[in-house]
Amino acid sequence: MLAWKASRVDLLYDFDRAAFLFSPNRTVQEYVVKNYAQADKDAAERLIAKWLLPEGTLETERSRLMASLVTTLWKEWGEFCNHTGGYEKEYMWIAACDGKTPPHLWHSYFSGHTKVLQKLACRVCSKVLGIGSAERSWKKFKGNLSAERSKLSPKKA
Repeated sequence: MLAWKASRVDLLYDFDRAAFLFSPNRTVQEYVVKNYAQADKDAAERLIAKWLLPEGTLETERSRLMASLVTTLWKEWGEFCNHTGGYEKEYMWIAACDGKTPPHLWHSYFSGHTKVLQKLACRVCSKVLGIGSAERSWKKFKGNLSAERSKLSPKKA
């Protein structure tokens, strides 16, 4: 949690901002509810436009559909933050804080009753956001690109 608070000012990308908004961790949620900014909401809305609007829709239909999706998202997000609607069961929030359930899987399991929030949260929270996670993911390939191997001639390789 402290890492989130420390880097909160530096969240520049839409994925980062939206992942912060959709985290089911109680401590993060409490902080978000008190401190979210318009830029966070704008980031989530840009992701809706990118992922949830069908390709090839007319501009008038697109703006109407976008308004509907945004309204639905913020209604569902309000229920998510207030633990109302389909989020009132205590076991959901225990699973969110157990450290074993990643946020995208948590939303996959417990946000099924929502129309927009589940789709957006699952996609956003499943992304690798930090360089540390990316480095751990690629660590197994390190042996393939070692300094010794790069100096080998084609005959020795």
